[in-house]
Amino acid sequence: MSSEREQQRREGPAPRARGRGREARHGWTGIRPFRRAEGLRLVPPAGERQPALPGKRLPPGPAVRTRGAPCWLSLASGDASAAREFYARVLGWCHVPLLGPQGKPRFLALRAGAPVGTLSQATCELGVSAGWIPYFAVADVDATVGRLRELGATVAVGPLTTETGRLAVAAGPREAVFGLRRQAPDHRWRAGEGPVARFELHTPDIFAAACFYGDVLDWAGPAGDTCKVEYTHGRIEVREGLRTVAALRDAAASGWRPCFRVADADVAAAAATGRGGRVISPPEGPRCRREAVLADREGNPFTVIAS
Repeated sequence: MSSEREQQRREGPAPRARGRGREARHGWTGIRPFRRAEGLRLVPPAGERQPALPGKRLPPGPAVRTRGAPCWLSLASGDASAAREFYARVLGWCHVPLLGPQGKPRFLALRAGAPVGTLSQATCELGVSAGWIPYFAVADVDATVGRLRELGATVAVGPLTTETGRLAVAAGPREAVFGLRRQAPDHRWRAGEGPVARFELHTPDIFAAACFYGDVLDWAGPAGDTCKVEYTHGRIEVREGLRTVAALRDAAASGWRPCFRVADADVAAAAATGRGGRVISPPEGPRCRREAVLADREGNPFTVIAS
């Protein structure tokens, strides 16, 4: 009996925030193991190939430590050179050219010397449409891809081997595109401690999405090297240690969205509109944590957070 009371004390009372009806429907009363999500609507399948990626290598990353945590970010743009200019002007990034296939530029984006991710030309032959692609760390890419196929998900790219290890790109619920890697291509990259504050999944049903990603990425697993989850303030937060590295939020549209740290959210919003982008949600909140949702010239949304 004492052990049961201790377990209840650690979990705390069931959340009272909005979404309680759906919480009960999906079996959520605090942190619980995830179940499979069925009936996913996914992107059409695409062929698999292993492209040649000659050129400068990124610093190698360490073996995965926290399974299910974000480990990289890439932008597949219709015009990588224009995207480089936009983010340099709006977010203050600098870019290091990475040699790749002829006519398809690639860049490593940096902010104050810390890696943000890669910007590259969208490659239609790989079945990847333009947009942000977050990557999550898994112990075995091939085994995780097998799990995705068991769930009926579409694997758009891979598994394939690149200069920085095995990777794959797949589609989650509501066609939200994400990637899998065993490790970060650059050992300096870490969500929550650098330019990338966190990732956010916007979806009409956060609990169904949490079931899917929790099953695939082993969130809230029994081992000590997995991410932990918590339902709080109407959203699901994914934590690596004490850092919130991802969040699932209610929204009509669906997709993964990166959140970047900036010195001033108002200045970033003004710069985005001045460079052909737009403001989706104007800056709001206290000055030290002011946030805004912006879009680049191609309509790819991202959030900026003053910090």
